[in-house]
Amino acid sequence: MAESLVAGEVSKTPHVAFSSKFRSVDYFFTDRAETAAIADGATYDVAIREVGWDLISAVGRACSSVKNIQAIFIDRINFKERHSFVVLGVLADLEFLAFNIDSALPNTTLKELISAFEREHISVIRLAEASSVELLIANK
Repeated sequence: MAESLVAGEVSKTPHVAFSSKFRSVDYFFTDRAETAAIADGATYDVAIREVGWDLISAVGRACSSVKNIQAIFIDRINFKERHSFVVLGVLADLEFLAFNIDSALPNTTLKELISAFEREHISVIRLAEASSVELLIANK
């Protein structure tokens, strides 16, 4: 991925290692998601089960409520101390939109998605890595 991404900027799509589907939204997991799960002592299957159905379904509901989102790109599954996803961006209208919220979100789709996350009680946390955000159920 490009080093300096702007929120909502169309950029190079991350490599997808594996995927699953919830409602009408694909969950695309990068190579790093599986590598990190193995480093944490689990497989992808264990990590996704341990992160919890509450988060998986809330993210799916939020994404499917925004009409043009086809997929979400997950770069890490945190399942030990924190149950969260580290997300790189989404596929909307067949274009990859990166999550870099160092600046205001100029893209309407991403603004709608952030609102949908809030409605589903999902906290969106900026990470030191400028190109990703962490999603977790609020108050957990």
